[in-house]
Amino acid sequence: MKRNTFIIGVISSFLLLIGVAMKFEHWPGAGIVITIAAVLFAFGYAVLLYIDKNALAINDFQKFVNLLTMIAMIIIMIGFVFKFQHWPGARIGLYAGHLMLIALIPTLFIHASKESDPVKKLNFNNEAILLVMLTAFSFFIWLVRSIS
Repeated sequence: MKRNTFIIGVISSFLLLIGVAMKFEHWPGAGIVITIAAVLFAFGYAVLLYIDKNALAINDFQKFVNLLTMIAMIIIMIGFVFKFQHWPGARIGLYAGHLMLIALIPTLFIHASKESDPVKKLNFNNEAILLVMLTAFSFFIWLVRSIS
């Protein structure tokens, strides 16, 4: 299952990059490629990643974090497609996705503080810090584009 998850993640990421490049160059078919990549990422990769990580989850807290991560990935990707295609409702999806990410950050820090293994503790803290940086960057880019 992990192999399928990896393959779908690589394919959807590659298609998304190609679609965004096509969109910037105003080539025909860009919207279709972006939509296919986003749907493949949201409902293929995110769901398979959730299944893979849930199989390794030890407690209910990890299962909750996995569920929250999957939902955030799906909502943000759908909001991204709506924003890129200039469809109504994109702002609501992006707000909801960013709120999910903001809710996920304290849960990762709390989980890290309860972890006894120093390596796992460092990994959870690094994930939380990286998530803070990515969320802040994404939020900044989104707000700057909204204002201008």
